Amino acid sequence: MRNRQLLKLAACLIGMASLVLQGCTGKATNCNNLCGSWTSVEGKPDVLIYKEGGAYKVTVSGRSGISRRLKPATYLLVRENGNLFINTGYRIDLSYNEATDVLTFSPNGDYVRAETKRKKQKTWE
Repeated sequence: MRNRQLLKLAACLIGMASLVLQGCTGKATNCNNLCGSWTSVEGKPDVLIYKEGGAYKVTVSGRSGISRRLKPATYLLVRENGNLFINTGYRIDLSYNEATDVLTFSPNGDYVRAETKRKKQKTWE
C-alpha cells in the first residue's frame, strides 16, 4: 500500500515538473514593454501598468456607485507558467501583441497605449 502511494506521488511530481518546463520554453513577455497608460478600444476603464520595486502593478480606473466617482483599484501583475494575469477576486489573463502594441485582457477586450491614441488624433487634425 505504501509503495502505491509513493508511485502516485512520484507520477504527480513528474507531471508537474514537465508542465513547469513546458511553461519555461515559450518566449516570455517583457513586462517593461507593458508599462504605461492603456485605453480600452471598447470603452472599458483605463489601465495603468507600472513597476514598483521588483513588482509590476496594474491600476484600473473604474467608476462605481450612484455618483459614478472614479475609484482606482491596484492589483499585482503575476506571471505563472509564462502567462500573465491579475487576481481581482477572479483571474484576468493578459496577453500582449508586440507587433501591434495591443494589450488584451481576457474578459475586457483590447487596449491601446494612451500616448499612441493621442498621436493618431494629432495627425488627423
